[in-house]
Amino acid sequence: MNETIQQDYKHYYIIEKLTEHGYTDIEGKTYEELKRKLAAIRAMEVDVTADANRWF
Repeated sequence: MNETIQQDYKHYYIIEKLTEHGYTDIEGKTYEELKRKLAAIRAMEVDVTADANRWF
């Protein structure tokens, strides 16, 4: 797979996942910035009261 095509695919995948979570401020953001934002959104969804997530 062409490296540019692969990078574009990853970028659009992150955008798709962010929009599923209601985040739309993607204009002008790099792939790395969007990836960090998605990671932060997913981290906020962790239920820390669940026994499986209490190890930390």
